[in-house]
Amino acid sequence: MAVELSRLMKKVSHMDITLLAGEQGLSNMVSWVHMIETKEASSFLEGGEIAFTTGIGLNNGLSILDLVENIWENNASGIVLNIGPFLERIPQEIIDFGNSHDFPIFSVPWKIHIAEIMRIFSSMITKSEQANLEIAAAFKNAIFFPKQEELFVVPLSQHGFHINWNYYTCVIRIIDSAQNTISQKRLENICLDVDNHLQHRKYKKFAIFYNENQLIAITGNYSEEMMNSFTNDMHEYLSRYLQKNEQFFISIGKCTKSIRCLYKSYHQALSIQNFMENKKDSSNMLAYSNMGIYKLLMGVEDNEILEEYYEKTIQPLIEYDQKNNSDLANVLWTYLRNDGSVKETADELFVHRNTINYKLNRVAEILDMNLSSLDTRLQLTLGFMLQDML
Repeated sequence: MAVELSRLMKKVSHMDITLLAGEQGLSNMVSWVHMIETKEASSFLEGGEIAFTTGIGLNNGLSILDLVENIWENNASGIVLNIGPFLERIPQEIIDFGNSHDFPIFSVPWKIHIAEIMRIFSSMITKSEQANLEIAAAFKNAIFFPKQEELFVVPLSQHGFHINWNYYTCVIRIIDSAQNTISQKRLENICLDVDNHLQHRKYKKFAIFYNENQLIAITGNYSEEMMNSFTNDMHEYLSRYLQKNEQFFISIGKCTKSIRCLYKSYHQALSIQNFMENKKDSSNMLAYSNMGIYKLLMGVEDNEILEEYYEKTIQPLIEYDQKNNSDLANVLWTYLRNDGSVKETADELFVHRNTINYKLNRVAEILDMNLSSLDTRLQLTLGFMLQDML
């Protein structure tokens, strides 16, 4: 998707290109190259490009400083100034600007063909993008076609992701204020920017890509501490990057023992997404390792078993409430969370104990269960937990 600026410059170090300012910005990611000669042309930058200029567009109304500032304001990753008939020297104010804004500014003499530099950069960026597409496709195959190992083992090994590494899967869901998923184009842009940010942070051996209405991030050979740092960085970046009407949820599956188990980590992350949505959890990032007893339920791979259990426990009560506009399910769940204490249930719901007793008796009739039985209460508790997951 993008290549670090310092890597691009190493590739053309033999071409008499000189760094004049902005050394601290050499870790910037470059998504493409662009020839910019006028202030108007700089507005076409989408962010992340390396700009080239000969100065041919400079006139009394546009100085080289004006042009550099405009290119920087449009989020370019750096600029290469071609010294020659249109730009004889680089003023000190340009160097000062680059250093003060960590904006890399390079010079290259007129005898060097900048078209060749642009060709080399474009080739590197294209190859990087192709590699990322191949990695994303292989990881998707590992998730959705785990039995067809030929579709992912060799391709990922060729890109440095070893079979017997441990892997984590993160699922990132982004919605707008109306609880709708965002557009595909917006998701693509977020994916690119998050990827660039994480590469800036020097994370290696990870991939992030979009699939339908979600982003999927996969890390290879990360320790628990490193994974925490990775997800915290991603969370912090999304918190300030997304628009005010957008919110996100990050779920992290279990650490796998090899790439062959990646699909399990993915489905665990999906279950955690459902949990956060249904439970209305205050947190927007949750990992499998923090799921407590829910991990036992996530270990059941046959979803039909979970659905059947839910149908035979609390679903009849949920349906009764929907038809009769009652709150029996909420009363029962409060009762279970208070260890079967009628008094504490009444206190939490701010109603009389007799009201709670009446409603619990009605629950027992509807479900045909003895609520005084510890085994029954355990079954119903698991039913409510499944509601949070399904």
